[in-house]
Amino acid sequence: MKGPLSGYRVIDFSRAIAGPFGAMLLADLGAEVIKIESPIGDPSRKVAGPDHQGELFYYMAFNRNKKGVTLDLGTESGREAIYDLVKISDVVWDNFRPGVMKRLGFDYETLKSINPRIISCSVSGYGATGPYAERPSYDITALALSGVMSITGEPGGRPVRPGPPIIDLAGGMFGALGVVSALTQRERTGEGQKIDVSLLDSSISLLAYELSYYFCSGIVPQPLGSGHLAILPYGVYKCKDDSYIALGPVWPRLARVIGADWMVDDPRFKNGRDRVKHREEFNRTIEEYLAKAPASDWLELFNAEDMACAPINNLAEAAIDPQVLHRNMILNLPHSLGGEIKLAGNPIKMPAIDESGHTAPPTMGQHNIEVLSGILGYSEEKIKKLQEEEEEHREEMERRVRKTAIDPAARRLQEQAAREEEGNQDE
Repeated sequence: MKGPLSGYRVIDFSRAIAGPFGAMLLADLGAEVIKIESPIGDPSRKVAGPDHQGELFYYMAFNRNKKGVTLDLGTESGREAIYDLVKISDVVWDNFRPGVMKRLGFDYETLKSINPRIISCSVSGYGATGPYAERPSYDITALALSGVMSITGEPGGRPVRPGPPIIDLAGGMFGALGVVSALTQRERTGEGQKIDVSLLDSSISLLAYELSYYFCSGIVPQPLGSGHLAILPYGVYKCKDDSYIALGPVWPRLARVIGADWMVDDPRFKNGRDRVKHREEFNRTIEEYLAKAPASDWLELFNAEDMACAPINNLAEAAIDPQVLHRNMILNLPHSLGGEIKLAGNPIKMPAIDESGHTAPPTMGQHNIEVLSGILGYSEEKIKKLQEEEEEHREEMERRVRKTAIDPAARRLQEQAAREEEGNQDE
């Protein structure tokens, strides 16, 4: 994949969504991203759901344009391979909890001693510091703790998670932006650095608008459905035959087009503050007029008037929308296991990106020989020794995976009981 980051190499330890998505963005921009998996594989390969030739949708969504390598980091030769890659790489990328990379032997200080120019980026739930740093976290917990869920959904309803995993995705995007910034600074200083991105921080950052509203007014924002805190009309409106339409800030043109000119001079709706104050009355009145025709008719009229509007597409409709297809936002990629897969595309359009160069997500270990032999220059004998060590270590690795799969609360209780037992023995 050719792009503005061509020539840079990224070692990607990440799993699930936030990390793989951010690393995929770097790959979309041309970086050579080497995805490191244990011989057991990324957990996202094992979730429920549809697949292509056994490759899960979850995994494929966030791992295109990468090279796939399997290494057992619990073996000496596996760790040696990583250190050899670090010597000739630019970025090490992970989304583990703080402390995991150090236990693996890949913390920033160790990496820096091997390659002073290395940049290390960690995307975690709460960041490397603070009272919550060691807690487990997912998109849903960051959404809840940050307050995003408290303003999402319909008024009076239960807290709602937005459709896409927006905080995982935001964490990946902020991490990728941090990496690009660090690479730029390294061009001036010659030095790498450690980047620390958290899902909670990312979530708070996305609330810039709502938090500013709260700090200025003292009013805690509440769910508004598809509505806007300060602008009306704005949101989704019901039309005839239970059809819906999305409208942007189209006042007062909306009043003229739907035949409600009187609303423009009505004291309740005359300016923005008045409309917000009488939000329910305003929206109800608009929908009374829109109920005279289906959404498709209104869309035709509104588009003719150059008004911001859109139908409420489902995903099947969005995937064949002419604008989406024109922008190459649905990729059709041949897969190494046969057939073709479709994936969401890269929204960054620039001449330096060769959009014809996208490749399907790698199968497990697909590029082992290319990386170990071609990039690292390992001999057949050395690669064979590495594979033998992995096989010897497989049983211990599977036992470790089973242990980490225990419910976290139960594991904490086990650890606490073990500490108490040690304390009793000391007495």
